[in-house]
Amino acid sequence: MLFNSVTFILYFLPAALLVYYMVPNKFKNAVLLLESFVFYAFSDMRYLPLAVSLVMINYLFARAMGSRPSGSKSRRALLVVALIIDILLLAAFKYGSCLSGLLNRIMRGDVTFLDVLPLGISYYMFKLISYLCDVYTGKCEPEENIIDFSVYVLMYQQILVGPIIRYTDIRDALKDKDRHVTPEEVRQGTRLFVYGLAKKVILADTMGMLWSQLAGADGIGIAKASSALVWLAVLAYSLQLYLDFSGYSEMSNGLSCMMGFSCKQNFAYPYLSCSVTQFWRRWHITLSEWFRDYVYIPLGGNRKGTWRHILNMLIVWVLTGIWHGRTVNFLIWGVYYFVILLLEKYVLKALLDKQRFAGHIYTLFVAVTGWGIFAADGVQIAVWPLLKKMFVFSSGVSVLYFIRCYGVALILSVAVSGGLYKKVQKKMEDKRWLETLCLGFIFVLSLAYVVGSTGQAALYAGF
Repeated sequence: MLFNSVTFILYFLPAALLVYYMVPNKFKNAVLLLESFVFYAFSDMRYLPLAVSLVMINYLFARAMGSRPSGSKSRRALLVVALIIDILLLAAFKYGSCLSGLLNRIMRGDVTFLDVLPLGISYYMFKLISYLCDVYTGKCEPEENIIDFSVYVLMYQQILVGPIIRYTDIRDALKDKDRHVTPEEVRQGTRLFVYGLAKKVILADTMGMLWSQLAGADGIGIAKASSALVWLAVLAYSLQLYLDFSGYSEMSNGLSCMMGFSCKQNFAYPYLSCSVTQFWRRWHITLSEWFRDYVYIPLGGNRKGTWRHILNMLIVWVLTGIWHGRTVNFLIWGVYYFVILLLEKYVLKALLDKQRFAGHIYTLFVAVTGWGIFAADGVQIAVWPLLKKMFVFSSGVSVLYFIRCYGVALILSVAVSGGLYKKVQKKMEDKRWLETLCLGFIFVLSLAYVVGSTGQAALYAGF
């Protein structure tokens, strides 16, 4: 079930909110858990037992760790075993088909296994890993209430594309048995959901159509396109990815807010950044902070000398690339950003601090090029032909037709990505009637797009 579907917007969400608001406060977590089970089962019933089993396993390991002294060998052993289970299962589901393909080539067999990625596994596994690490280090006590813990891991608002919220961020709200949802929380949640929905279905999906006309199965293809058209299509993909993912993140946070949970912002207008370092502090914030706190810092960060720092950065970016996908372009993409960030750290930092406008243009160029690598998964387009077409001028299908068709949507997408609508929104907040009118119009327009579309899943739901 998608947030941008008729089933969710007109049926599931109203019913879920109505029941949640009606039950006594002490039962709200239990109701939210049941609603999450229904949401998950509707989307992918086969893997609901897997998700529940992983919740139980990690719950028991955390409780066992909590009963051991801090720093003891038994506590460390429990952490290692639990992490091995989680990481191996995540790797098996994300890369099982690659392994089966490799085995088939070696053994000339026909073995296929784990060729489906369970809904949300990349996100709830990272929640579980962060929770185990925080219990081990003493940042939080192990949760005793299995319902509260299950809600944290499987709450339907965050199961599709995150954000990757840590247990310490949501613990107080989960434990508040007298939790009241205020009218202001409902209003703020509605605002986030409606704006996020509009970003997804009106703008992101339109930008996706432009990219598909170049790279889709029935698209023009790289060989026939001009360099200018390839650049326009990659720009459209860059806008699609941001609007799609940030829109879904806003919908997720809006749904959480409607139920009394305050969740961390996942995007902070990354395309306004003046360096790539700043870009990655603003893009998918919860994932970047997860890798920083649970991989980079435990490896030593920048505290163990230059060469160790470089190695730690390489490990983080290789893992970041691997997390996003199993094709070689994601590994190239991770190494690409490792090199760029290394140059910024040791060569370009002083220049970027002085030349902010130039830094902004440079960051946009690096980001758009990076998204080209990211998109070239080898199914319809490979990395090298795409980069060659982008950087070696060649003629082909003209870009002018696509500018005429998508020009207005491109301008609106750039404006929204740059935060223009936020400025307008801030001015309207004091005029409640006007804001309500605008939200109603945007919602009806978005719903019309939802009804008229085939229901495009979130791009990051597949990572």
